[in-house]
Amino acid sequence: MKKNIRKFILTLHLVCSLVFGLFIITVCATGSVLVFDDQIEKALNPQYFTPESSERNVSLKEAEHIFHEKYQGYQISRLDVPSKISDIYHANLSKGDREVDAYLDPSNGELLGNYNKDASFVSFVKELHTHLLLEESGEVIIGIVAIALIIMIITGAYLWYPGIKRMFKSLSIKWNKGRMARNFSLHNFIGVITLPFLLVVAITGMLFPFQEKIEESLRLKFTSNYPEDLKSVDNGKELVGLDKIASEIKKLHPEGELYKLRLPSDKTGVIEVQLNDGSYDPEGKGNTSEFFDQFNGKHLGTFSKSNETAYDKFFVWRQSLHRGTYGGVFTKIIYALVGIAPLGLGITGMTMWALKRKNKAKKQQKKLLETAEL
Repeated sequence: MKKNIRKFILTLHLVCSLVFGLFIITVCATGSVLVFDDQIEKALNPQYFTPESSERNVSLKEAEHIFHEKYQGYQISRLDVPSKISDIYHANLSKGDREVDAYLDPSNGELLGNYNKDASFVSFVKELHTHLLLEESGEVIIGIVAIALIIMIITGAYLWYPGIKRMFKSLSIKWNKGRMARNFSLHNFIGVITLPFLLVVAITGMLFPFQEKIEESLRLKFTSNYPEDLKSVDNGKELVGLDKIASEIKKLHPEGELYKLRLPSDKTGVIEVQLNDGSYDPEGKGNTSEFFDQFNGKHLGTFSKSNETAYDKFFVWRQSLHRGTYGGVFTKIIYALVGIAPLGLGITGMTMWALKRKNKAKKQQKKLLETAEL
């Protein structure tokens, strides 16, 4: 019975590897690149992210005016301001279906240019990682690939586990043995040391496309304190200046650091201001959002660690656990290396599979020769 179960699990492991192996390698390898997406974007396009000096002479009001003057008819939908996260002003502007990413030097007010971020290398890698370049259907395929990876991890752990006493000994790499023994030991070593990280990445990756459906099918109901129903009241006056919003933020959070503003696309939407209030944030960005009426600047609500639910915390940690942002550069390096692990597992696994087939063919040929001689 136990032998039959092991044979079934081995077959399941092999089938998942052969059917989904290439997809898993692609998704994980692109994930390794995206761990350092910001750094890669800046390295490939330094002209947009490098100010003339570290001085900040351009106010938020001046930056807003420069963007609107240069891109007349465009509306700012998002504005990143100079902070620990960014050295420059970065505005996302839209006009109908057209979108522009523009960059401004905070030391001298010079526009650093704009480029189509959707056509960048990082954007291509991100689209490949999240949708396999197939839009909505690709997201579903990615979810299925993540499930296959979970199955492979669990079945692989079962097939490897030698018992507590032999656990550490079984992880030694047999460099001086035959090709089969060497590949087998390498396969086990890579799989076991990356197992916890790969399992976390696979589970969180599966949740991105399927979490809503899982909650609906299980009739799970969770509450969030994120204020989605806030609205601005159109009083017929001009929109409030961003400098006024910044001064309100300073009153609310004297020690906080503003780093992003999200502006509404219609007259009922509100201005969302994101800032770092000094408490720990696993994403390494900001952990508080303040909401304001876009016409009179009235403070409408707050979303922060003090009022978020367990469900809200889960969403933050789901993203952070998937991307490896919770432990600084060291954790990111680990995640980048773990993303390459499926390639090593694929090479060693396919080598073992090919060697077994070769050995089996040799045995069959030998048997036929012996039969012929008789």
